[in-house]
Amino acid sequence: MMKAPQQFILASLFSICIMFAPAAHAHTLWLSASDYSPEPEPGSAHASTNVYFGWGHHYPVDDFFPEDNLDEFRLIKPNGTAVELIPNPGGFLATHIELEVPGLYWVSASTKPGFYTMFVDNGIIRHRAGPKTGLDGVIRSLYYEQYAKCLINAGRAESDTFSRPIGHKLEIVPLDNPYKLPACGGRFLPIMVLFDGRPASYCQVFATYAGFSAGDDYAYTTTTDDEGIAKIRLLHWGMWLIKAKLRLPAPDELKDECNQLSYTATLTFEIP
Repeated sequence: MMKAPQQFILASLFSICIMFAPAAHAHTLWLSASDYSPEPEPGSAHASTNVYFGWGHHYPVDDFFPEDNLDEFRLIKPNGTAVELIPNPGGFLATHIELEVPGLYWVSASTKPGFYTMFVDNGIIRHRAGPKTGLDGVIRSLYYEQYAKCLINAGRAESDTFSRPIGHKLEIVPLDNPYKLPACGGRFLPIMVLFDGRPASYCQVFATYAGFSAGDDYAYTTTTDDEGIAKIRLLHWGMWLIKAKLRLPAPDELKDECNQLSYTATLTFEIP
C-alpha cells in the first residue's frame, strides 16, 4: 500500500502538471523583420524589408505558423492607410514589403479565434482544439484570440504615429518612440495596453530581447497600472518582443463552451 507522504507527493506533482500544461501548449504569435530601420535602396526612393511570422515559445525563432490559422495580415502606412498583405507561402511566411515613403509603418496580424480545452479521460490528460462541449473532467477551457504588431522605422523619419492604435481587440501601444531610446539599462519604454479601445488595468506584461534566453523566459515582467500603463526597462540593444496577456471569465453565452476568455497581444521593434 502506498504511504500517505507518497500519495501527497504524487498528488502534488499531478497538480503541478495541471497547472503548467496549458502554458506548454499555448503558442504565441509574433512578427519579426529582417530590417527594422531600412534605408532607401540606391537609385530608389523606396525602402524595403522582409517580415516573417514567429510562433511558439522561443523568441525570435521557433515553430512554423500555420497559414490557414491566419485571420488578418496588413501593412499600415504612416498616413494611416491599411493595405492587405498576402503572406509568402512556406516556412516562416517571409513576406517582402515595399515602404514607399519615409516614416513609421505597422505590420499587423491576428489568428483566427478558437477554443482550447484540456481534460482528463480515463486518467490521462488530453488536449482538444475545440470547446468543452460534451466533455467530462475538464481542467481548463479557453476561447482565445491573438494579435501581433511589428513597428518598422523606414528612413529614420520623425513621426509620432507610433502611439496611434490600429484597432486590435487587445493592443500594445508604445507611448515613446522606441527608435529614439538607446538601450543603456536605465531607460524605460512606457506602453499602454488597450482592450476594446480602453485602458486594460492590471494586465500582465512580459518583455524580452533576442538572445536573452533559448527557452520560454522573459527578461522583464510587470503589470499595467489602473490607467493601463506599464514601463519596460530597456536592458539590451537589438530586437525586442513585448507580450500582453489578459484572461477574463467566460460570459453567460459561452459558459457551455469554455470557462475563460484568453487574449494575447505582441509588439516587436528594435532598440538601436
